Amino acid sequence: MYTQRGPQVGDTATMHLPYLGYRRIELIERLQYAWRARICDSGREIEVREDEFEIDE
Repeated sequence: MYTQRGPQVGDTATMHLPYLGYRRIELIERLQYAWRARICDSGREIEVREDEFEIDE
C-alpha cells in the first residue's frame, strides 16, 4: 500500500509554476501557513505554500 508522506525539512521539490525561471527548491523551514525554501540553482530563499509544489521522489 502506498501512502504519500507530507513534506519535511531537507526535501527537494518541483514548483508547479517557475519563479524567475527556476522550479527546483529545497525545503528549509516550516512556517505557519507556508514553507521557506531555497531555490536550488540560485540560492535565493522564498516562501511557498504546499499547493505550489510537489515533492521529488
